[in-house]
Amino acid sequence: MRRFFTLLACCLIFAFSGCSKPAAVESTRNPQPSNAPGAGQSPASVIDACSLLTSKEIEAIQGVPLKDTKPSASSQGGLTLSQCYFLLPTAAESIVLVVTQRANGADARDPKQLWKETFHPEKEKAGPDSKSEGNTPTPEEIADVGDEAFWAPLGFGGSLYALKGNIQIRISVGGPGDQAAKIQKSKALAEVVLKRL
Repeated sequence: MRRFFTLLACCLIFAFSGCSKPAAVESTRNPQPSNAPGAGQSPASVIDACSLLTSKEIEAIQGVPLKDTKPSASSQGGLTLSQCYFLLPTAAESIVLVVTQRANGADARDPKQLWKETFHPEKEKAGPDSKSEGNTPTPEEIADVGDEAFWAPLGFGGSLYALKGNIQIRISVGGPGDQAAKIQKSKALAEVVLKRL
C-alpha cells in the first residue's frame, strides 16, 4: 500500500510541476481523433494526452467550456508520461490527464508491471510496509472501465487510474460535487479517452 501512495505522490508532483508552453487554444478545442494513436502503433510513439479529449466532450461532462490546454511530458523509471492540463474557467474545475507508456531504452518498463506492483502486490512479498496505515485510504475498484480501474481517494478529491492493454491513464477531475460525482465524471472521461487508445 505504501508503494501505491509513493506512486500517487510522484504522479501529483509531476502533475503540478512546471508545464511546457501552452498549446494554442484553437488547436485544442477540437483535436482530431485521427491524431490519437491506434492499437497497432509502436510503443515508441508517445501519445499526445491533449489529443484524447475534445472541448465538446469536456463541456458535456464538466458543464463548462475548455479555455486552454497545457501539455508536458517526461520519462522516469523506464516509463514515459504524457500529461495534459485541461484548463477550465476556474482551476478547481480543471482536469489533469496523464498517459503512462513504456519508454525507449534498456531500462524500459511495461506499465502493466507497474500496475501489478501498485494494485496487486504479491501477498507473499507484501511485508509490513504494504499494509494500510491508520487512516490511509484504500483504492476502490471501479467496474467496467478499461481492462481494470481504481479510484484513489485523496483529501481534496481523488484520481481514477485505468489500464488498457499496456497503457495506463490517470484522470483527476475538479469542480463541485461529492466523491461519487467525481468518480462518475472521471469514468465518463476515461471511457472517451480509452476508446482512442
